Amino acid sequence: MNGFKNVSLNNTIASSILNHIVSKVLACFDKMIEDYSNHSIKISNNETTIRDHLFCNYLNNDEIMRNMDFDNFRFLAETPENYIDSKPQGRTDLQVFNINEFSHRNRYFIIECKRIDGNLTLNREYIDEGIRRFVGESLKYKSYYKMNCMLGFVVRCIDVENNVEKINSLLQTEYTDIHVQDYLQTGIVPSTYISSHNLKENELIVLTHAFANCSSVIANATVERDK
Repeated sequence: MNGFKNVSLNNTIASSILNHIVSKVLACFDKMIEDYSNHSIKISNNETTIRDHLFCNYLNNDEIMRNMDFDNFRFLAETPENYIDSKPQGRTDLQVFNINEFSHRNRYFIIECKRIDGNLTLNREYIDEGIRRFVGESLKYKSYYKMNCMLGFVVRCIDVENNVEKINSLLQTEYTDIHVQDYLQTGIVPSTYISSHNLKENELIVLTHAFANCSSVIANATVERDK
C-alpha cells in the first residue's frame, strides 16, 4: 500500500484486504468447529480459551494456512498495544500483518474477540470491552488503517441478526458517548456487519463485526469469567 496519495484509494484497498482477512479467519474458524466436532473435542466457555484454540491450532499453523491459501498473513496473539509513558493501554487479541508490510511495525489490523450468547451481560461486554477499545474516549488500541474487526464467538444457538439489533439498541440508548455514524448493518462478507464511528472531526473508524458460531463445541459447564 506504499505510494498511494489518494486517501480514498488507500481506504478501498485496506477495506478489501480486511474483508479478505475476515473471510479467511471465518473459514479457519469453521474448519476448527468441523474438526473438533468430528473428534468430539470440547472448548470451555471462555473467550481467551476459544481464541487460543483458533490461534494456536489454525492461524499460527503453517500447513493449515498454506492449505487455506492464507499464507501471506501473520498473526500475533495477546500483544501489548498503544504505549503511553512506556505503559501499554491494552492488549490486542490478534494483530494481523500482511507479510508485504511486515517491516512496518505499526501497519497491522486488529481483531478483538468477544463472546456472544444473546444476553444483556455479554452484549454490554461486547461494547464496553470491545467496541469502546477502538472508539472510546480513552483509546486502548491504535488504528493505522482506521478499520479493524470484532470477532464474536457465538457460544449459544441464537438469532445473530436479532442480537445485532440488541447491540444497536444499546448503542443508541445506553452508550451515547460512543459516537456512531452508522450502526451495525449487513457487511459484504457473509456473517458480518459493518459500523462506523466518529473518532474526531473528519476521521472515521470502521469496524467489521464477524460472528462465528462455536456453540456445538462449547463444553456444557459453568461459564468461566474472562480475566
